[in-house]
Amino acid sequence: MKILFIPSWYPSKNNPIWGNYFIKQAENMSEYADVSMIHIERIGLKNIFSIFNNKKKDYCFKFYKSNIINLKKINLDLSYNIYKKAAYRLYKKYIKYNGKPDIIFAQSVLPAGLAAQFISEKENIPFVVHEHSIDVMKNYNKQFKFIAKKANGYYAVSKKIKDYLDKNGRKDTVIIPNYIDTKRFDIEKRKTSVFTLINICNFFKVKSLETLLQALRIVIDQYNISKIRLNIIGTGEYEKYYKDICSNLNLDKYVKFKGYIDNNKIPYELCSSDVLCVSSTIETFGIPIIEAMACGIPCISTKCGGPEEIVNDSNGLLVEVKNPEQFAKAIAYMYNNSSKYSSKKIKKYAYDNYDKKVVCKKLLNELEKIIKKSGNK
Repeated sequence: MKILFIPSWYPSKNNPIWGNYFIKQAENMSEYADVSMIHIERIGLKNIFSIFNNKKKDYCFKFYKSNIINLKKINLDLSYNIYKKAAYRLYKKYIKYNGKPDIIFAQSVLPAGLAAQFISEKENIPFVVHEHSIDVMKNYNKQFKFIAKKANGYYAVSKKIKDYLDKNGRKDTVIIPNYIDTKRFDIEKRKTSVFTLINICNFFKVKSLETLLQALRIVIDQYNISKIRLNIIGTGEYEKYYKDICSNLNLDKYVKFKGYIDNNKIPYELCSSDVLCVSSTIETFGIPIIEAMACGIPCISTKCGGPEEIVNDSNGLLVEVKNPEQFAKAIAYMYNNSSKYSSKKIKKYAYDNYDKKVVCKKLLNELEKIIKKSGNK
């Protein structure tokens, strides 16, 4: 099966984590299908001269990229029209060397869904959308409704997203969770001299790291736990904001902001930790959670959407959003009861539900149905 991936987000110099999962998804799928990817990088007016920087990336799948000016702030419809036409030109370059794909796979509805629909209509190729964000669907309702009506198939990474799609006319939506290569994370856990918490995220406001930092302060002051450390991996626009909160709480001794860490080193960071902490106000899934579980590490997460479908009594704890007291109580419980969590069982749970072999098989079966129904094969 020849699958053409189109990502809605893609890693950049300023945000190397943004869209990184879409690359990993394509890499994992490439073991089971003939995978290619095209990407249109939309360059803001402030960075207009970087439009000429189109350095080719090396992946295990075929990759094509081109740059355009992003006119979204001037005229949204014009911006999207330029985007989808640029995607079609890049598609033409792709088929010159690879031939037609059997199906187009848009990774989230916007903007990738627009490109997928435009190419689909021009070339009579079925397209599907794998949805990752409710906010995008809500904020760009007109475009979402158009693509949702046209797509040959729709998939959601969580039940929460599926429920939203059901209410908006896509009652045929199938849940296809995010998936990882669990073998990458099956390494021996390193012993730590202090109880080590870890958080991995883009530094956006919705990540609510202030909740986690406030909880850590409570753990130290009220639960008298001083042999504890928190490693925070990530970058983003709220980095200074979170670092200032950390300093104001006098936590610099206990917290280390480690910045961006290459994806290949993440398994070792996780296996040097005792608990993964997610303090977000909104998450439609939670990839760091399943990566931690693939290492056999339990998780503490807020009830922010997607994590409630992953975390259970055997692999972690759930707390209310923006509740440092509850989060602190959960950390203290983990500190005193970490031995109650079976690393072996947590790893098995991650493999059975989120390993690439398991999920890709289900996804390929679904795509095959779409291709046969469309008469493309």
